[in-house]
Amino acid sequence: MAEDPWVTIIGLGEDGPAGLCSASRSALEAAKVVMGPPRHLSLIPETSTSAERIAWPVPFAEGWPRLLALRGRRVVVLASGDPFWFGAGAGIAARLDAREWQALPGPSCLSLAAARLGWSLERSTCLGLHAAP
Repeated sequence: MAEDPWVTIIGLGEDGPAGLCSASRSALEAAKVVMGPPRHLSLIPETSTSAERIAWPVPFAEGWPRLLALRGRRVVVLASGDPFWFGAGAGIAARLDAREWQALPGPSCLSLAAARLGWSLERSTCLGLHAAP
């Protein structure tokens, strides 16, 4: 039987845990470590998990050694919405074996903006500006 991934990437919205699917909430509750930007960590009430909290450092690239040092522990990485749409997901996937991670995305900020404005995403130019110099 395959071993469970040690990293779960959770796409988190501004509504915090209330907007998470049951799989994301379960992963958060089972985590031993929750790592993410301070803004994301602040959206998770202390009562949602007893996990150790680690703020992802700035600049973003400085977080990789800290994450990799947690290998073998049950880690949740919090990211914005869809972690593979201008997010941390691709960076994590590039640094870990495919069996080491799983992703539970939520709606991206671009999807939410398009839904609010009634725009077609495939006809919109989408740019990511966070974490850019």
